[in-house]
Amino acid sequence: MPLIDCATYCHGLREEIPHDPQALTDVMASLAEDDDPLSFLWIGLHDPSPDELAAFAGPLNLHPLAVEDALEAHQRPKAERYSNHIFMSIRTVEYADDNIETSEINMFLGDNFLLTVRKGSGHDLRHVRKRAESDTAELEHGPIAALYAVVDSVVDDYERVATELDLDIAELEASVFSAARTSDSHRIYRLKRETLEFRRAVFPLRDPITRFATTAMPPEAQPYFRDIADHLSRVAESIDSTDKLLDNALNAHLAQLSIQQNDDMRRLAAGATLFGIPTAIAGVYGMNFEHMPELSWTFGYPLVVGLTATLCWMVFRRFRRSGWL
Repeated sequence: MPLIDCATYCHGLREEIPHDPQALTDVMASLAEDDDPLSFLWIGLHDPSPDELAAFAGPLNLHPLAVEDALEAHQRPKAERYSNHIFMSIRTVEYADDNIETSEINMFLGDNFLLTVRKGSGHDLRHVRKRAESDTAELEHGPIAALYAVVDSVVDDYERVATELDLDIAELEASVFSAARTSDSHRIYRLKRETLEFRRAVFPLRDPITRFATTAMPPEAQPYFRDIADHLSRVAESIDSTDKLLDNALNAHLAQLSIQQNDDMRRLAAGATLFGIPTAIAGVYGMNFEHMPELSWTFGYPLVVGLTATLCWMVFRRFRRSGWL
């Protein structure tokens, strides 16, 4: 069922209502007649179809363009004001195994209602609602308090993901600068791509939250959204730092690979030199000359072998001292 939860709140206290779109007209009418800004309706939907969302959009008098945006996936985070409500779209972020998964929450904020439309499996809002209901003083501020609870929980997840990314980058840096031969370029590129996805979720949200914290919200609600804006700024700075650290890690990894290749080439050159000494001596004696004094000398063969071994040992010691072997 797309309808996850539906209730009215009067002075922060929950009042159950029928989970039926047809009952919304009566509920909205009673809220309008009550004229109490502290009473509001909070509806939570999950992946509704166009017809299912339309059943709620009619009684709430939602703008068709906002409803269309709520149905389309991969919306850019934004906030738009219509005649009787504000439409806000934000992205949720989850991080595990170097992979960032994003989902969406689209919200309609009216004078006496909040409708949340969650897309995908991320960030279950039932826990957010229960946490908000446990603090009646918070919900006494009306639907703006419910909106703040949702956005604040999403931004808290941003901070958690940013912290986990920092830990993974510290682990990656230790691997890059370790003495062991590692292949970190694939992981660096993957983290950089996931950081870009994280940036797309966070950076567009800063402008609407800043407007909420300055002009778009009532004065009593602005300090709460200023707190969210401050958290977003910290996350944005962390993303910038993460991006730069990944660039530095990639450059360091490429430099390490170049150094390792140079070491390999030096070892190969030293080995070729060691093999070149006996090869050269054997090449001389491999020529079919008749008048070679060592050919008729009893100790000629052991002398040549010993001289070859001595020369190879001297060259080997020289290479070891110079660090080539």
